[in-house]
Parts: sequence; structure tokens; C-alpha cells
Amino acid sequence: MNQEFEDMRQQMNILKEKLQKQSIVNERIFQRSMRHNVSGINRRYTIVAVLCVLMIPYSYWAFVTLSDMSIYFWLATAVLMVITFCATLYNGRHINSNLLNCNLVEARTRVAKAKKLDRDWLKFGIPAIVLWLGYFCYEQYRINPDGDWKILVAVCLISATIGGAIGMKIHFRNQEEYRQILEEIDDFTKEE
Repeated sequence: MNQEFEDMRQQMNILKEKLQKQSIVNERIFQRSMRHNVSGINRRYTIVAVLCVLMIPYSYWAFVTLSDMSIYFWLATAVLMVITFCATLYNGRHINSNLLNCNLVEARTRVAKAKKLDRDWLKFGIPAIVLWLGYFCYEQYRINPDGDWKILVAVCLISATIGGAIGMKIHFRNQEEYRQILEEIDDFTKEE
């Protein structure tokens, strides 16, 4: 009888060790997957932030120096770039390397907030771009009312459509990675 209890105890210890090893492996897989998704989102946010900063002097050169557009149009462009830069940094602060070091409840809250902020950005971004495009068309007409302003506006609208498609692809990719992170957190917390 004592021998049976001793065998059962050894089997229980072996089972506990296996479960503990499995838990460590699951945690490593979870951490790796989260790190991959977080780095993808952060990489895209960094690219957008850098482009916003670079667009301010470039837009002055392209719009004011080369195209004789008004300084007010450049200021509107610069303000839009600064707002986009700040919104990107604000949202990116929720998804940073510290996310991997906090507890899962806090991580889930931060990811859910970042996902919502990213989705809500479209409520500002799309109308702002439409207004900016309208202002661009007005500036083109103001500069050359009898000339080739229609061609420039058409090129701008085609470029805006392509840029919008790229922007939406980035947005949906971020949303998908946010969703994956949230699902992984939910799945991992169910296992524990």
C-alpha cells in the first residue's frame, strides 16, 4: 500500500513538472507572438511619425517654393502633420516595449484602448484629409484659374486615392494585430 502511494506521488511530481514546463513553453510562445505584433505596430507608427516630421519642410518646399501656393496652405498642411504626429505618439505610448512587462489585465486594457484610439482616428483623419484636398483644389484654381489646374487636381485626387488605399491597408493591419494581441491575452488567461 505504501509503495502504491509512493508511486502515485512520484507520478504526480512528474506530471507537475511536465505541466510547469508546458506552462513555461506556452508563456514563451505567448511572449514571442506578442512581441512580434507589438513591434509591427510600433514600426508602422514610427514610419508615420518620421514621415510627418519630414513632410513639414518638404511641403513648404513643394507647395510654397515650387508651386507658389499660399503660406496659409502650407501652415494648414504643417498643422495637419503636427496633429498626426502627436496622435501617433499618443497612441503609440499605449503599445510600447513596457507592454510586455506589465500584467495581463493591464496589457489587455492598454491594447484595447490603443485599438479604439486607432479606430477613432479615422473620425478625424478622413474629414481632415477631405478638407485638405478641397483646400488644395482651391489653391490650384487660385494660382492658375485658366490653366492646367484641372490636370493637377486630377493627379492629386488619383494620388490621394492611392495614398488612402495604402493608409487603410495600414489601418486594417494595425487593427488585425491589435485583435490578435487581445485574443492571445484572452486565450492565455483562460489557460491559467
